[in-house]
Amino acid sequence: MTRSTATTAPRRSAPPLVGKLPPHCERDLSALRRFVRATVAGAAPAEAVSPSEVRHVLVTGATGFIGRFLVRDLLAHDAGLHVHCLVRAASAEEGLGRLRANMEHAETWDDDFASRIHVRAGDIDQPRLGLSRADFDDLCANLDAVHHLAATLSLAASYAAIRRVNASSLRNVLELCLRTRYKHLFYAGTMGIFPEYVCTFAHEYEGSRIAHEAQPDLASMKKTFPLGLLGYPWSKLVAEQALLFAQSAGLPVAVFRLGQTSMASTGYSQPSNISQRLFAAAVDIGSVPSGFTLQSTNDPADTLSRICTDISLNPERRFTLYNCCNPTPSYRTVSLEEVGLDLPEVSYQAFRRACQARGDASPMAGYWPVLDHFGRYWLRGTEAATSLPISDRAIREDCPRPIEWPGPLTRYVRYNRWVRTHREDWPHPLPRRSLDFDRLVKQARRYAGENGVSFGDTYPAWMLEGLEQLVEALNSPEAGLPDDRIGHIVFDMCRLLRNNAELAGERRRHPVIERQEIVRPVFIVGINRTGTTYLHRLMARDPRFWALRAYEYVEPVIAGGDYAGLAGTPGDPRRPLAADVFKASGIIDSFEGIHHIGIDEPEEDIPILRLSFRAWMFATRHPIPTYERWLEASGSRESYALHRRVMQHYTWQRRERYRGADGQWLFKMPTHLMELEALTEAYPDALFIQTHREPAQFMGSWCSLVERIRSTVSRPRPPEVLGAEQLRAMSRLLDRAVAFRESHPELEDRWIDVSYYDLVEDPMAVVAQVYDRRGWPLRPEAVAAMEAWLDEQMERRRTEKRHTYDIADYGLTREAIDEAFVRYLDFLSGSGRRASLL
Repeated sequence: MTRSTATTAPRRSAPPLVGKLPPHCERDLSALRRFVRATVAGAAPAEAVSPSEVRHVLVTGATGFIGRFLVRDLLAHDAGLHVHCLVRAASAEEGLGRLRANMEHAETWDDDFASRIHVRAGDIDQPRLGLSRADFDDLCANLDAVHHLAATLSLAASYAAIRRVNASSLRNVLELCLRTRYKHLFYAGTMGIFPEYVCTFAHEYEGSRIAHEAQPDLASMKKTFPLGLLGYPWSKLVAEQALLFAQSAGLPVAVFRLGQTSMASTGYSQPSNISQRLFAAAVDIGSVPSGFTLQSTNDPADTLSRICTDISLNPERRFTLYNCCNPTPSYRTVSLEEVGLDLPEVSYQAFRRACQARGDASPMAGYWPVLDHFGRYWLRGTEAATSLPISDRAIREDCPRPIEWPGPLTRYVRYNRWVRTHREDWPHPLPRRSLDFDRLVKQARRYAGENGVSFGDTYPAWMLEGLEQLVEALNSPEAGLPDDRIGHIVFDMCRLLRNNAELAGERRRHPVIERQEIVRPVFIVGINRTGTTYLHRLMARDPRFWALRAYEYVEPVIAGGDYAGLAGTPGDPRRPLAADVFKASGIIDSFEGIHHIGIDEPEEDIPILRLSFRAWMFATRHPIPTYERWLEASGSRESYALHRRVMQHYTWQRRERYRGADGQWLFKMPTHLMELEALTEAYPDALFIQTHREPAQFMGSWCSLVERIRSTVSRPRPPEVLGAEQLRAMSRLLDRAVAFRESHPELEDRWIDVSYYDLVEDPMAVVAQVYDRRGWPLRPEAVAAMEAWLDEQMERRRTEKRHTYDIADYGLTREAIDEAFVRYLDFLSGSGRRASLL
């Protein structure tokens, strides 16, 4: 069948390399150029096919770390694509076995792909790739594209030691791509040819930038990459330059300069990477070298593979050189203490001696020359880069699909989970994490210092007491905290401490925050699973109300304070941070079909009270009865005073964003029912909407939700134990609410009671009744926004998995539930509202 020739958009030539390569590199490059010239002159190859018509692709290095993802992604991209894999093996059968084993290890193998995978036993270092002449000629005639990934990945090797595989053997790949007709050649290069990238833009490279389609500076390379020690970047540069020459001779070429990678977004990891070795060595001896931080520049291999696949098959690609790395790998430097690791710092010399005393058992054995050379750049402590001055223009413009880089916390959590669940495949020692009050206080002191605020004012004694009680409860056997969740819990605690310090810093910079008034806030306070979220999100569509979105809770303060320009926009820096926190926690998956979570949706004000470390939601997420008893005795007065204080920040931020506008705050949280005295002391003019539903119905749904939440953070408990625990907790909650309402009849005009059943049956009618009771105008634009949201919810519910539950699963009966809630039911009966509400 005749196929059309390449129709890709014209690609610009890459800028030339300035200066002279070292003599050994220059000789190898000259040899490759001569080969290209001779081959093209003698063969006159036909044009390459269009990328949209690529059907047969060869992948070298298919069994390697990136290769096992690339094979999967190519096959998944196009059902008509066949992937040929060059594998070092005695036979094609043995090679297929190796490929399949490696792909299964990375969880990328799919039996449905098997018929489109064709393994060739060969070697890139051999003439004709180690294939018979007939096989080589067959590939020359039928291949459309080649992905060349195979290389010796050794940092601590001279150029002379690796030039044959990494540079000279490119001749064999070029012969394949230049014979008969041109093949698209995609080369897996490295960002490591840039000294500033390898040196993390530190010291003399501070202020440097890697521009779009830039070439490395040879003078810097010669200074930073000694040929006898660090031959790898030189070998990759020689290959890259040879390919650019081949492109000028007519070969369609793209060079994917891959960022540093040792893991996939699933957590699947490669233990041989030097950053993994350095961390493992620290765990091995129980200390870290001064300036060590958890590495943020670790781009997931599967994300890199998807970028390469999408660009390679894009007929509209325009560029040749692609900086394939995430220019914003982290939102801040993460210390070991912030993930629960207690590894004291020692001097580099002391660390080196301790590791070397372990001999070959140390994960760093054989890698000291590299660390000695780069240690001053890599071991930078809190000065480590959290953004990289690298242009990613080419991948953004030529990748047809959006590029999604998983956040640093998500990467860390998934990596930690994968390593622990694949312990038999992991050669390095695993660290022990701990949740320790004194170390959390140490971090709090650091946060206060960084924000220029008083430690005592930022973390008053009542708050530290709450933190200490919480840590003690979480460390108790009753909490059932799994080892692999401790790091996440510590990070969460540190985030709350840091948020307190950043809020204090914002108040110091802007004293006007202290004078912000909050007038007649509305609190939706029905018990859980009675429609509170539904009503909250519905009413929040009215511009008269201000409701906090999920991303605002995760990170209350925008660094730099540009609320007028950034707050609420797609560029709000709090949005990706919140997405990372949610993904890492697994909360979105836990709540699927029960409670929809989105970073842009209004959410309950749990995170504000969590800042106090004295809040009931900690006991919902974890079975910690000692903390519950302490909180019951101590109360939440200070927590609600902090709530108002934090809301002054959000009020100021909204007024900065919407100059001249004002709004009425709309909150919702069931556990406010437990602390109505403290809430009304903090907000004397608060208004309330309480939703109601039959206890036997909300208890089953609630127990199911708690079980789902705790499945990720604690060891499972018998469902009947959970049922009895939550029956006590929920009935206590409503008993406290009833007691408050009965003892404050003067406040009854502040309350509106809403039936869950009416809300589900006719939500707009309920909203109209609420507005009418309060004398609020229900404007047409608000009605339109609410109805549009209701339509969206109806559409989403058609496709989502429904939440199913049964009270019997938790050892509960309707009679036992009604008995537990008798005071609540009697309260509704006595007021004559039971029939209309339940």
